[in-house]
Amino acid sequence: MAVMDRSGAVSAGTGQRHISAMDRIGALSGVAYVVFANLGGALVGEGSADAESPGQRILDEQQRLADSPLTNVAFAVILLAQLALIVFVGYVCSRVRDAGWFANTALVGGAAALFANLLSLSTVSAIFILRDDMSPELARALTAVDGAGHLMQLLPLGVFVLFASAAALVTATLGRVLSWAGIVVGATCIVGLAATGIPRDENLFIWPFLLFLVWTLVISLRLGFARSHTSEPAPVAVTES
Repeated sequence: MAVMDRSGAVSAGTGQRHISAMDRIGALSGVAYVVFANLGGALVGEGSADAESPGQRILDEQQRLADSPLTNVAFAVILLAQLALIVFVGYVCSRVRDAGWFANTALVGGAAALFANLLSLSTVSAIFILRDDMSPELARALTAVDGAGHLMQLLPLGVFVLFASAAALVTATLGRVLSWAGIVVGATCIVGLAATGIPRDENLFIWPFLLFLVWTLVISLRLGFARSHTSEPAPVAVTES
């Protein structure tokens, strides 16, 4: 909307977007997610592989976690990582909402990835809580479900990255290089999973997920430390009829 200024001119626009402190918190939540996710994994650590039975090895690992004083801290950190990812998905999709269905599809993909994360966390928690009453066979089956969930998570993560990056390209929220890089990362997650057919190796999850983490870190820093300045609107002379 045109606005008349004190000199009698009319402003043709409002200039660039102002980035508030809350915007920066939302943007940098991506960095928080990467830090908390890796910290939680480091606190959990890795157990030994002494048991011959895969199921018994899983139960032994759960008992090791139960005996560790850092387990509750690690669980809290992992929950904080999920909270940070929720905020990051919401912030990114709000920034590119003018792209229409691209932004909506990115939001759906992000929400589906979050649901898969929480479902996986619930499965692991169930094994931990019922470790004393659970057979090795059931523990192995539930762990396999958790692993399959990690693999299937590549689809919604890829959708989120692909369509958020496409929306950023349409709305010029990011530079062309970062936008196209995100499109490639998202497509890699989706195509990599689809090309394997029914995946049998959970290690397939590692490299696409690392690409997702790198993308999240870079985009979060790019949006979080973007310059916050507004340009003076260009005056338009008022003509008298």
